[in-house]
Amino acid sequence: MVTYFTMNKDLKKYKKGPFPIGFLFLILIQLITFNSWANLTELKVYSPIVKKGEMGIEVLGNTRIDDDDDQDGFQFHELEYEYGVTDSWATSFTAGLIKEAQGSLIFDTLGWENTLQFTEQGKYWIDLGVHTEVELENESDKPNGLELRLLFEKTTSSYQHTGNLNFEQQVGSEADESTELEYIWRSKKYINDHAAVGFEAYGAMGEIKDFSPMKNQHHIIGPAIYNEFKIAGIKIESHLVWMFGLTEDSPDNTFRWQIEFPFN
Repeated sequence: MVTYFTMNKDLKKYKKGPFPIGFLFLILIQLITFNSWANLTELKVYSPIVKKGEMGIEVLGNTRIDDDDDQDGFQFHELEYEYGVTDSWATSFTAGLIKEAQGSLIFDTLGWENTLQFTEQGKYWIDLGVHTEVELENESDKPNGLELRLLFEKTTSSYQHTGNLNFEQQVGSEADESTELEYIWRSKKYINDHAAVGFEAYGAMGEIKDFSPMKNQHHIIGPAIYNEFKIAGIKIESHLVWMFGLTEDSPDNTFRWQIEFPFN
């Protein structure tokens, strides 16, 4: 989803507020109490904020660096086109590519995503929304996917904190019956109108009905740099994130990148 993180006049209207300790505490509780075998593939933070008429193209991806040959070299890439249809609804179409460890890069999925903004930006203590995704696999013998993400965001004059809670369900003859759970967290501090620093954290909680030991979960966290600039008059927004594994089965290192080309 294309978002403008620049601290423009829309962000400057926010009054300074406390760090959302309560919501962060809930995320930490999820980390402690849920277990999983699931792997993290698509790594992206979704904001609940939608702006009518905004459109853009986005490319993103991540790659793993690990001593384990089953993890090292894994890659995920996605191309997305998004359009803000109304003040509370944005829709997008995606194409994903994947490279398994020791494998080749192949076309993987087509997706249709929709974001619904529930609250007026800045009107309440926290901004709320929901994100849905239908994901169609390239191979007919693989299950397709449905995803529902609950979106939370708190913005002040200097900080922005965004959380996602994801529910994923496979569909099709080869599908898993159980729903899987994941979380995403991003906090960033604005340096100026065009740059910010922060961190991102991702975790796969696995099948709700069949939790695994903590060591088999995938949890990663690390520092991030966000920047906005122009090249030949073209506006570009970039996210660069380097994350470290927190559990035995998590990849040792994961590099995530995201480049957005917004235009109206």
